[in-house]
Amino acid sequence: MYVAGCISLLLLSLVNSAAGNCLITGYCGVGLCCSAFGVCGSGAQHCGSSASVYPGWTGTPHVGGDCRIVGCGAGYCCSPYGYCGQTPEYCGGPTTVVVVPAPNAGQCRVTGCPAGSCCSQYGYCGATAAYCGTVSYGNCGATSCGAGLCCTRYGYCGTIGVYCAFQKSSGDNEPVSLEGEFKGQATYYNDTKVGSQYSTCGIERGQSLDENDKKIYGAALNQIQFDPYTINGIPSTNPICQKKAIIKGLKGEIIVRFIDRCPDCKTGDVALTEEAFIAIAGELGTGQIDVEWHFI
Repeated sequence: MYVAGCISLLLLSLVNSAAGNCLITGYCGVGLCCSAFGVCGSGAQHCGSSASVYPGWTGTPHVGGDCRIVGCGAGYCCSPYGYCGQTPEYCGGPTTVVVVPAPNAGQCRVTGCPAGSCCSQYGYCGATAAYCGTVSYGNCGATSCGAGLCCTRYGYCGTIGVYCAFQKSSGDNEPVSLEGEFKGQATYYNDTKVGSQYSTCGIERGQSLDENDKKIYGAALNQIQFDPYTINGIPSTNPICQKKAIIKGLKGEIIVRFIDRCPDCKTGDVALTEEAFIAIAGELGTGQIDVEWHFI
């Protein structure tokens, strides 16, 4: 028993140490989900409609998100709990859910929202507290807000006015600086899992980010540096949206525009699309690489 336990711990350690970006490895533990940013977890952030949900190893049959919304691959069934599979647990009994892809209405957790709005917990785009108040774009009570903004009772930063009448205590905290050179980790992320039609900043997917003859890639900024400047919970109001930066990696440097927000990234970290990641790393590899970067 002891030997078996040791072997299990060793295997788990090896899996965890080699796991890296789960978008690359295709694996999370049973009951865990892989987020759009390649991190395994079990909360809504990881298992929401922008995540790949699977028991153990994932593969082409599994569709990103809740299969009651987006369906399953050919030959697979959707369980009453939104998971794809082929066993009786998924396909047997009168509770089997046979699904075809749902219309976009009410599914902004899959599609994203256009500029000027945010996605509510029920999957609808809107621009009022009823939509944005229940969606977390950071905890301004801990992170504070950028200049000219206050921390509202909804937990996000608001403009000076009625929102400040219900200001939450933020102590003497100051938002993380956006000035200078940053060192962190760049992670490969699947941008269309963040929003199939729109980025966090409300930019239409597929829209060119290039400027004149310069190639400019899409990227996501960590939430710690992004959130203090988001106004009233609507991410497209954030001045960081479309802001450019130079990112330096092993194979050189690239210019990116920040169009997404990375909730799984730490201070100084960024997430890069596949094309951008390969441009500075040479290959996807583990999906993670150390970088230096600064705004321009």
